Amino acid sequence: MPRRVLITGITGFAGSHLAEHAVAHGAEVHGFAFEAPPYANLASVAARVQVHRGDLTDTAAVRAAVGAARPDVVVHLAGQAVPALASKDPTAAVRVNVIGTAAVVETVRGTGAALVFASTAEVYGAPQGPAREDAPILPPNVYAATKVAAEALVRELGDRSVILRPVGQIGPRQHPALAASAFARQIALAEAGQAEPLIRHGRLDARRDVIDVRDMARAYHFACDLAADGPGTFNVGSGRTVEVQEIFDTLVAMSRVPLRTELDPDRVRAGDPAAVDVDSAEFRRRTGWVPTIPLAMSLRDLLDHWRTRVRGEALARA
Repeated sequence: MPRRVLITGITGFAGSHLAEHAVAHGAEVHGFAFEAPPYANLASVAARVQVHRGDLTDTAAVRAAVGAARPDVVVHLAGQAVPALASKDPTAAVRVNVIGTAAVVETVRGTGAALVFASTAEVYGAPQGPAREDAPILPPNVYAATKVAAEALVRELGDRSVILRPVGQIGPRQHPALAASAFARQIALAEAGQAEPLIRHGRLDARRDVIDVRDMARAYHFACDLAADGPGTFNVGSGRTVEVQEIFDTLVAMSRVPLRTELDPDRVRAGDPAAVDVDSAEFRRRTGWVPTIPLAMSLRDLLDHWRTRVRGEALARA
């Protein structure tokens, strides 16, 4: 891990877990965030990180944060990461994911800092078998299309940029608009008596390769070291796909109350590929990274996160 790291989107799902990982490995951690404090996701490391606030599309604000942090590497995680929300507001998604990335690239260029960029495995669409990094790029939705455009901007940096194309991530703090977190939140609300014991879901037949967000934090750590060796684009995944049905059934089985389930047409995402599966052999060869957290643990920790959050929100209203 570099001595100084700046994480854009540090208060979010992946960013907060990376901040915890970086602090644990002795890095001086700075972050860039749009939201105002307090930062609930950073509670465990709040005293050991410095957050610089600003709009990602404001180059002056990004420049000020980079100037204050003087990072060895910038890990760029900020952006609209929920595909359904990107499709509902494509203009906003382009603004933050593409124009925001342009501001980061423009700022980092000439500073000597390396850049690690979080793209997505969804850029491949529905590949036939595990997609290698040289597979055709066929983005199936607005979110993936913005990541393709952002990748092109990052490559302008040349020798000191690394692009990661991770599969979907799950675990504590995941956005409630994403499937696993949506299921877990509904279960927690039902257990607390704050909602009827009915879990609404979208399609469950799609297959996904998913990894725990804490394993992904380790992958970003390795990518920071890779950036010093030259540019590259790397897939990051577990090498195993699971049906969304398995994720759904596992969470429902963890419920402390009996539940009914129901298909909700509003949760069916248009353009879903049948499978998202990548070949991560090159990243593993270069770094030695392997995922270590099993799916059941990721889902248990996600559900426990929502149980804690639902209780806390109820106490705050009392």
